[in-house]
Amino acid sequence: MPQPQRYMPTFSGAAVLCFLLAGTTSSLAARAETAQTKPDTDSESLFEETVVVASRVPTSLSDQGVSVSVIDRKELELRSYSDVADFLDLLPGVSTTRDGGLGKAAALRIRGEEGFRTRIILDGIDIADPSSPQISPRIEHLMAEGLERIEVLRGPQGLMYGADAGGVVSLSSLQPTEGLTANLLAEFGERGHQRLGAHVAGGGEHIAGSLSVGSIESDGFNARPSDTNPSDADGYENTTVHATGNWTLSSAWSINASLHDIDGDNDYDGCFDSQTFAVINDCTDDYQQTAWRIASVWSTPGIDASLSYERSETERTFFSAGVEAFTADGEHEEVTLLGTWRPGWGQRLTGGLDVTTQALDDGFVYRERDNLGAFAEYAFAVGKANVMLGLRYDDNDDFGQHTSWRMTWRSPLPIASLPLTLKAAAGTGFRAPSLYEVGYNRGPFGFPPAADTELEEEQSRGWEAGIAWEPDNARLGITWFDQHIDNEIFFDLASFSGYLQSENKTKSKGLEFDGEVIISAAWRLSANVTWNETETATRDSRAYRPEWTGAANLFWQGRILSAVVSGRFARDAIDTFGQPMPDTERLDASLMAKLTDNLSMTARLENATDDRAPQLRDYNAMPRSFFLSLRYTL
Repeated sequence: MPQPQRYMPTFSGAAVLCFLLAGTTSSLAARAETAQTKPDTDSESLFEETVVVASRVPTSLSDQGVSVSVIDRKELELRSYSDVADFLDLLPGVSTTRDGGLGKAAALRIRGEEGFRTRIILDGIDIADPSSPQISPRIEHLMAEGLERIEVLRGPQGLMYGADAGGVVSLSSLQPTEGLTANLLAEFGERGHQRLGAHVAGGGEHIAGSLSVGSIESDGFNARPSDTNPSDADGYENTTVHATGNWTLSSAWSINASLHDIDGDNDYDGCFDSQTFAVINDCTDDYQQTAWRIASVWSTPGIDASLSYERSETERTFFSAGVEAFTADGEHEEVTLLGTWRPGWGQRLTGGLDVTTQALDDGFVYRERDNLGAFAEYAFAVGKANVMLGLRYDDNDDFGQHTSWRMTWRSPLPIASLPLTLKAAAGTGFRAPSLYEVGYNRGPFGFPPAADTELEEEQSRGWEAGIAWEPDNARLGITWFDQHIDNEIFFDLASFSGYLQSENKTKSKGLEFDGEVIISAAWRLSANVTWNETETATRDSRAYRPEWTGAANLFWQGRILSAVVSGRFARDAIDTFGQPMPDTERLDASLMAKLTDNLSMTARLENATDDRAPQLRDYNAMPRSFFLSLRYTL
């Protein structure tokens, strides 16, 4: 097999620039510190996070046996990336690829699994798109403005949501506060980049609410090298609205609600002319999603319960040379009853029911399906160990009854002089064939062998085991993971007949190295490296799964200046034809200056080394880009 083409500069060159930027930041810091006092640093806050993504209820990260990563509001503002995908790509075990620049189709892969096996939750709402081929979340349209927190659960242990092998991503928008707070953002950059944002939140003892509005426009760059007649830029526009409200009825009862609306318009290359069916590069994708949720919550010192209703509607419309070529609508409805009982003695019992309805209408076929799920998790302490046992039962309209399970364990080693912690988790899941997959095979575009294939549900199983060294102000963890999928569903790329199913296992295994250290009151360093070996049902490597990925981040936090320098890389990936892809590297830097008590300025440099190695075959990578923003806060 030919060796991958190498693109300069190498990662070592990027590392040199990283240290130069860090040195520049240090120099600025030294000048600024004469006007500063020592910043407050809570070392435990790095390691004692409370997360929701693993169990659907707040749980200390130090009690979890599953692997969870967190990005908080401070990091979101400091890095200042436009979309969620750029944040996710820095996490251990996570890689993202996109078909060109901002807004282009993006793929999220956690531990080597496809994005459609990953559940994405926004303020408790499942925002998967039932109109897409495999109900995959459209992460290219998820903008970061208006978000407060990102949590990522890696692996097939997303039992409480009925998730499959790809894990769970939980996004939280900015929440209401007492009193009144507000901020305004204006950002400008190269290639016509404009980003505007506004957020206001407030309330009193009984009623509180928040509203965030974000808008982004970019001329972009040419997405594909093959677009030469003529070569043109592929732009993007997005307007996103988040709204939340809380109404406290009494000391025990409250009602909360959230509304989210996403409107994205994307130019791309490589569609088919509506008349001649020739491949053209004058293509547009309009995406709209409206999602909302309302919940009644009852909370006491020992028992919490909630009853919620959520609804999500998506509409995708594709244009070729300005003529509508295809449209698809999707609907998702869910009613959830969730309860938690804490009897004491380190015990917690969480359980509930969810009833889900999904529908697809693509103009050729209308399909609808219901799923009833019942789940429970029992958490308890055995000595110093924390153990969680979970069980989920699903009854699907089309694919029958399934039972999934999860077990997790986390315990410190009984060595006083060596702060080591062991963790382990194992679990199963299943994914019913999507409405689109079933409809395509039975529709006008499906033909044998796909038209003769009765698709069955995919089933997944996986485990992880790790050890963490956690002295004061530092953490270093190593996690081994191994997972596989039975009955994998895939599209027939040989004859384009539709969706087929494999009789063998699809596998993914690897090691994650993840560490963080507080160097001083101002400096913090974090890094991760993942080795991931994947295997198709025919024992070939899986396409676009780098064998090696990693990221390093150097943070500096002062009272006037804050900065972060980040480098990321991906090595040893192949394309869908088994040909090696070039290794990729990216170096970013962000510097935030607090100009007044209310006004801050952020300068961001993305792809500082201008590495143009493509992530995908026949798609251009983002060139070096500079952005400058101002944020005013009340």
